[in-house]
Amino acid sequence: MSNSLPAPAGRNLIALEWLQFGLGRLVAAAEKEGLTVHLLTENRREYAHELARLDSPHLVVHDVDTHDVRQVVAVAREIGDLTGLLSTTDTWSLVALAAREQLGLPGQPPEGVRLVRDKARLRRRLYEYGLSRSAGSTVTNADDASTLACRVGLPLIVKDSSGTSSEHVWLARTMDELVGVLAEMRTRTLRGTPTAEPYFLGPLYSVETITWEGQTRVIGLNSRIMSAPPAFREEALSFPVRLPDGPADELAQWIERVLKAVEYEEGFAHTEFILGDDGFEVVEINPRLGGALVGEAISRAMDINLYESFVDLALRRRPALLDTSPTPRRGVSHVLLYPPHPGVYLGCEGLEALRGHPGEPALHSSLPPGTDVRTVTNQDGCVAMVLATGATSETALQNALSAAGEVRIRMAGDGDV
Repeated sequence: MSNSLPAPAGRNLIALEWLQFGLGRLVAAAEKEGLTVHLLTENRREYAHELARLDSPHLVVHDVDTHDVRQVVAVAREIGDLTGLLSTTDTWSLVALAAREQLGLPGQPPEGVRLVRDKARLRRRLYEYGLSRSAGSTVTNADDASTLACRVGLPLIVKDSSGTSSEHVWLARTMDELVGVLAEMRTRTLRGTPTAEPYFLGPLYSVETITWEGQTRVIGLNSRIMSAPPAFREEALSFPVRLPDGPADELAQWIERVLKAVEYEEGFAHTEFILGDDGFEVVEINPRLGGALVGEAISRAMDINLYESFVDLALRRRPALLDTSPTPRRGVSHVLLYPPHPGVYLGCEGLEALRGHPGEPALHSSLPPGTDVRTVTNQDGCVAMVLATGATSETALQNALSAAGEVRIRMAGDGDV
């Protein structure tokens, strides 16, 4: 929808699901503007950590089938007096577009969101604009390993075009591995269609940006520690990464070109990229702020409430973050904790060791005790995160890794439990 649409006069702000952390900061930002946040969710347990710490009349939680646009719209109309509808998740980004359209609410222009949510289209668009070394390829039922390898080359990645959380991502370095990947992929239920692209070698980073009326500002850069291939499980993040002046200037110019190429004109974007000897290569673009504790890390590192920008966007005003230059005052890092195997998660022990540990580490629970953890190969299996600070992002990372090593995850059936 058009950026020029004025904000409705309402005082209710809908959050269509949310990132697992950051709800408290959103409510605090909304309260300053006299807004009430209405969280629409199909699973309150996802927000157990935040809700346990929130006691505000400016938050109302509604139990809704948030995949059903009709239900979302019906509940929104019952709430009434709306100023906007926000969503910070890949999974619900298209539902949010449809709901805003039916409710007559302004928000992100839909074409850019739809494009980045389709990884096959995204790769083709980047290639057309000279921003990727490959156009990738859709994987059809008729494709065998040799056909696909000829089109894309080896090593390659096969992924779900609408996937999230590193789920349904497979690496094939050899023909034998590709045969196995295609066989496994065809047994899975994907959100989108299978697509293939080259396996870009190099360290993975993510750049967080905010855009308004086509103008983009880089907020900062996250380092990312991943598990060894082929799992690509996220292990830790650290903010802010400082690149040398040359690459830092090139990054700002490059990401602006990338977002313009994909018609991304408004909102936060979380772009994962490989930094190799040949420059930058996009892995994926997410039409949202980075997940896990990225928003919390940025807010702590810069002594700001990053979520005030979400309220700016909802009120249809230029985010103040575009015109300020908050200076990072510390590094912040968080480590994701995974059980050693699937099963029923019972909780974490060893937290007493965090008291007095450098970096003021704190545990942020992702899953409540009693959850049946069905996978430990991607972020869906993360049961908690340890966040810590430091004078730099490197010392913050070391503090977080050290503290995380003191935490023990209890699973049903292990030891004498």
